Amino acid sequence: LHNVDLEEELPHEAIVFDNSPVLAEVFSQSQEIHREVQLIRLEVKRLREQNSRMLQGTTTMSTIKRDSNAIGADIKSRAEGVLSRLKDMDGTAHKLEEVHGSNSAITRIARTQYACLSNGFRDAMFDYNEAEMSHRENCKAQIQRQMEIVGREVTGEEVEEMIETGQWNTFADNITTEGKTARSALTQIEKRHQELLDLENRIKGIHEIFLDIALLVEEQGPMLTSIQTNVQKTDEHLQDALVKLGKAKRHDKNNPFKKMFCSCFPCYN
Repeated sequence: LHNVDLEEELPHEAIVFDNSPVLAEVFSQSQEIHREVQLIRLEVKRLREQNSRMLQGTTTMSTIKRDSNAIGADIKSRAEGVLSRLKDMDGTAHKLEEVHGSNSAITRIARTQYACLSNGFRDAMFDYNEAEMSHRENCKAQIQRQMEIVGREVTGEEVEEMIETGQWNTFADNITTEGKTARSALTQIEKRHQELLDLENRIKGIHEIFLDIALLVEEQGPMLTSIQTNVQKTDEHLQDALVKLGKAKRHDKNNPFKKMFCSCFPCYN
């Protein structure tokens, strides 16, 4: 999932012998969006790596926090750009449908590219959301473990309430801070708490984009079903043609007249 190839070419669903500048523009838009989606996937991979290092304590918190927030800001910026480009591409597809009709090759290509890119964008952003939510749960679990060290047991629900209300001071009352181990645990608790605050701000900042993606997914349902049906029909026709071709070749090879000619004229075969 996380192997990202920025040089990967977006597959064209059909080869059309057409030098139309409109078709060229459709493929140009597709390549730009595809590249941005791949860069989002790359940033999500970086975010996962940063979160893992932070939990393992292999990097200073200040560096991790800055990088995580910077990565989140970059993902948000790219996602906004992709949404804008997808809306433009949808508009292009509508215009092509008005001019050429819904069953024309160029309209189907534009619609297919738009649907596939929308799906890819949705998956990339869902992966980002999963990365943030996974890190959120890991931070909560670490807070619980460190709280046990300093003499106070808390439940996951209590940690969740602390995050939602922001009442960290009352949550941290009566914590034992005597001894090196206790002070170290308290430091870790404070770091995880700050990381959770940063994470919550990142999620809130990108909330509108997820609403747009939800709408995009809802709109894509009927279109993707139609495209999948057309692709399956095309594949069935292709397989049928290949079977017939294979039978024809076998029949051709078993043709006694063909064998006779091959013995006399090797170049015929």
